[in-house]
Formats: sequence, C-alpha cells, structure tokens
Amino acid sequence: MAVSREDKGDYAIGMKQRNVITLALLIAAMTLAGCKSFGPMRIKPISSRTGATLRPNFTSGYFRFSRDQVYHFILFATTKTPHGGTVRQVMILRVFWTPVPGVTPIVRTAINTTIRYVIFTPHGCGMYQGAGFVRLHNSPHDREMHASLVQGDLRLSGASGNFIDAIGPSRITGDFTALRSAERTLTLTLRTKRRFFAATLANRR
Repeated sequence: MAVSREDKGDYAIGMKQRNVITLALLIAAMTLAGCKSFGPMRIKPISSRTGATLRPNFTSGYFRFSRDQVYHFILFATTKTPHGGTVRQVMILRVFWTPVPGVTPIVRTAINTTIRYVIFTPHGCGMYQGAGFVRLHNSPHDREMHASLVQGDLRLSGASGNFIDAIGPSRITGDFTALRSAERTLTLTLRTKRRFFAATLANRR
C-alpha cells in the first residue's frame, strides 16, 4: 500500500512525540530515584551486643556552600536522660561536590562525605568520626536543603574521661534537612569544636 507524504509527516510527528514522552518518563524516573527517602537518621552498632539502634532526631541544622564547592552541614538534637540531665548531639558533615574514591575506617567504598558526631552528656563527651555518601536533593542556592546520608560509618575517635561509648563502631543512614546560613554554620561549628577541645583537654595533659 502506498504511503502519502501527509501520512509520512504524521508518522514522523508521532515518533517525535513518543520520543519526547519517553524522554520525559526517563527523567521523571531518575528524579524519583534521586529523591528516595531513607527515613529518619539512625545509628546502628555493627555488633548486636553493643546496643540498640540510636535515633538522634536532629531538630535543627544549617549549611553553607563554600568557594571550593564543598557543602558544610551542622545538625543539632537535644534529649533528656531518665534522671533529668541534658544530652546534646551535634553532627558536622563536609560533603564534596564530586564524589571521590576512598576508604572509610570500616568499609571500602566510594565516599563524598566526612562525618563528625559529637555527644555532650552531663558526665562527659565523645566524638565519633567516619565517612559516607550523601545525596543532595536541592541546589546550593536554595533556602533549605534536603539530603540523605545513604551509607556511612562511625567510630569513637576521642572522649573525656567519663564518657561511655554505648554504640561502638556503627553504621549511619537517614534523611536530614538544613537551612542555608553561612554565618551560623561557621559560628556553631567553631563553637562545637572549641567546646569539645575544652572538655577533653584534661585527657591530653
């Protein structure tokens, strides 16, 4: 059967439309995959004998995007002990714009994030350090950043004399949110480091 020029033109237009629809579906699928939720932040000890999964429940956080294309995050959580004491948790993350191959303290993997997790208790403080991989769901110029710590590891790196390591070497994963504020990120990060240094200074003497 002969095909007219009009039929050929309609066929070409139909193919273009289908290609556009297919491309749109692919982009949508990639976007949905990139925005996958990993649930609340949680820290799970590698050894089941160490303790139960810890949920920091970070309620506030800030971030900045530096000139060397590195994201700096600081997250905060405050809880009460059964005896009425206050426990403050601070997590500091440096997320590199481009993932780099590396070796974490526990697992060989591709990483783009360094992690510092500091716990201040009424009887002492401890700092856990590690590395992992973070997915960012917003641009660096957005007022609020939604991100996911896909996989990471933590290990105690320093503590005051009375701090008890209740989790040991651990895995960390989960979603977090932070507001863009270069000033608050810098100020609060420096304040946290100074407080930890002052609390553990006696151990260095």
